[in-house]
Amino acid sequence: MLYYVLRHGSNRLRVLLARHTLKQVQKVFEAAPETPAWLEPDTLEVLQNSYAYPPPYGYDPQSLEQRGRYRAEIILRLIHARPNAAITFLELGCGDGMTSCCLQRRGNITVAIDSRSDGFDRRAVSAGTVFYRMDASRLAFNDDRFDCIFSFNAFEHFADPEAVLQELIRVVKVGGYLYLDFGPLYMAPLGLHAYRSITVPYCQFLFENKTVENFARERGLDPVDYSYVNAYPAKAFRGIWSRARDRLETIRYHESTDLSGLNLIRKYPSCFKSKTADFDNLITSSMAVLFRKIR
Repeated sequence: MLYYVLRHGSNRLRVLLARHTLKQVQKVFEAAPETPAWLEPDTLEVLQNSYAYPPPYGYDPQSLEQRGRYRAEIILRLIHARPNAAITFLELGCGDGMTSCCLQRRGNITVAIDSRSDGFDRRAVSAGTVFYRMDASRLAFNDDRFDCIFSFNAFEHFADPEAVLQELIRVVKVGGYLYLDFGPLYMAPLGLHAYRSITVPYCQFLFENKTVENFARERGLDPVDYSYVNAYPAKAFRGIWSRARDRLETIRYHESTDLSGLNLIRKYPSCFKSKTADFDNLITSSMAVLFRKIR
């Protein structure tokens, strides 16, 4: 009956059921001891066989173009860009750079930075986007340089996101915008960003690092890099935003939740309780925030 409601019930029934389940799991989490902290390596094989790989993200030229165009439209709509008014944009963690490319094609001026250059698309270069290989926490730009700074899926990777935010505040103009859209956060189900190798949600909480790394290596899967993401949970990011309130006005704010791993929290609560006391950190998966610089 429960399975039927989840698959075929109305949206209202699914929402009510999800809320009920969430409350139950939170109670189990809050009552759990902090030991044992890790599961045995053999359990990883069992769980891996229980979860499917996610669909491909899409790195072919057409997918990159479509994603860049979609993101460019989001930004222009959020900042109420006026037609035929050139805006200076800075993109952080640009990757292929196709969002900047699409903005440049619309008559804007775009600069894109990343810590590596091998993924930057030639179409962005042809469109006129200027690329720099640069550390986002040490921007080589003058103060008050850009009208709008944005990033997608980058802030969960920066080693010191608060230092990066301070740099963004420095180089954006007063009245200018910062748009940050990122996730999954480290404590979310897919927060390790290892889902192309390890399909198990919360594997970073259930198994020791060496267990996960050995599992991937022994099966010829892509290596798991724990340094690829920072360990900032939702609560830490909220603190960063709060400390910047004297310089930034929050225009829009949204957090997304991911409840796909609730069954694991319910079954192995001590593994989670030993890593965080805040249940909300475990289900807040991504953030999208639009700031305006006020001084």
